[in-house]
Amino acid sequence: MHLGFLFLGLRVIGMGLERPLVKRLGQGFNPIAVVTVYVGLGELFFLLIIAGQYISRPEQFAGGYHWLGLAMVPALCNALSFFTFIRAMQVGEVSLLTPLFATAFVLMYVFDTLAGYAQLGALPILGILLVSLGVIFLNPGADGTGQSLGGWHWRKLNPVWLLRQPGAGLMLLNALGVAGARFFDKTLVDAQLGSAAPPVLYALVVNAPTVLIGLAVLGVLSARKRPGGLPELQRIVSARTGTALVLTLMGQGAFIMGLYSLNWFPPSVVEPVTQLGVFIAIALGGLWFHEPVRARWLPAAMVVGGAGLLLI
Repeated sequence: MHLGFLFLGLRVIGMGLERPLVKRLGQGFNPIAVVTVYVGLGELFFLLIIAGQYISRPEQFAGGYHWLGLAMVPALCNALSFFTFIRAMQVGEVSLLTPLFATAFVLMYVFDTLAGYAQLGALPILGILLVSLGVIFLNPGADGTGQSLGGWHWRKLNPVWLLRQPGAGLMLLNALGVAGARFFDKTLVDAQLGSAAPPVLYALVVNAPTVLIGLAVLGVLSARKRPGGLPELQRIVSARTGTALVLTLMGQGAFIMGLYSLNWFPPSVVEPVTQLGVFIAIALGGLWFHEPVRARWLPAAMVVGGAGLLLI
């Protein structure tokens, strides 16, 4: 087995563990502080990798940094995705919201088609149909008031029903933020600068505004002597040290594993296979948080299959 399969497998595991670990990290804490801790630790992780890369191959950082200004556009989309993602995981069910994120791939395809980067085709349209059906059949366990309907009920096919579930609207905003970030990565950065920006350094830069926004908001809360300010950062790290470190390793490590996987496989293989992590997230949603996952396996499979067709 060559290393490509190992890197790809580690990426699937990392992506599958990220959402349940985010929920576990954030329970009972200010979501802005949780975002700042998670993304901030990720930035430290990236800095360590960049230091190693600079020591071994300093020439890859010899290019210009005129891309920094352009990178701020996807960086703001990234900030939207992080803040909505963490809050969604706090208030909603992992097994429901993780498959719902696949709407991001539909949005990516729509954006690419409108911009002329992609053409309408049978497979992408089938993918959109599968994702849409999977989302529609994501069987919520209760009716908005917390009362279970049990078994089959036509109201569970109503999209409004799904949107009323805790965190669903936030997860759709998260999907919009991710799709927007990827679109601007392609149109503003890649199209104009090619490979001028080293990938890990680029990730460090586009994540930095998220941390700065978080610190600014927490600083204002502290200045006004309101709860959940800067001291919340220390409380999170002290109370959930192990979770924070494992989450950083899994979540940000999945990004690094994706970069390494691209040395062996094209994106049309890496991205669809990565979606298998959805099943890990659903399983852990049931095991860790006792979510009603039985009815979510088939819709999740439809969503994963549809995402795969959109990404091929």
